[in-house]
Amino acid sequence: MKILLLIFALALSTLSFSNVSEPATDQIFDINDYAWLVGTWTGNGFGGISEESWSQPANGTMMGMFRHMSNGEVAFYEFMLLDENGIRLKHFNPDLTGWEEKDDMMTFKMIRSSKDKIEMEGLTYERKSDTEIEIRLVMDEGSEPHTEIFSMKKITS
Repeated sequence: MKILLLIFALALSTLSFSNVSEPATDQIFDINDYAWLVGTWTGNGFGGISEESWSQPANGTMMGMFRHMSNGEVAFYEFMLLDENGIRLKHFNPDLTGWEEKDDMMTFKMIRSSKDKIEMEGLTYERKSDTEIEIRLVMDEGSEPHTEIFSMKKITS
């Protein structure tokens, strides 16, 4: 399992994310528009079970946490911050050692947002209903980009 996690971590560390569109500059971002993310969501992705929780909006930001399980064991965690610039996140191994260097983080820059969709460079959140969201993560693992789709269902508010 540790070898699988190491391979997965190395693959993620070499990812680059595609910018499919120029950022929109004339829209007004209001974090309260994304209160539909608040709660805990679970679904599939990366060949296992993913769980994601978001807090209530505060001071123009939302805090999120992500846990991925593979074969009944935690594969990795993420700590996330959503604001008008997009999402910044850090990855952690099951023992909470970080993937990124101390002051480094992965950044998904905002492209555009609407009441039901947040589009960033390489990452999109879309509300399908009050209890379903779809997360699309674009990963470029060499010559061909791949989109990992997470179909998530709300389990708590």
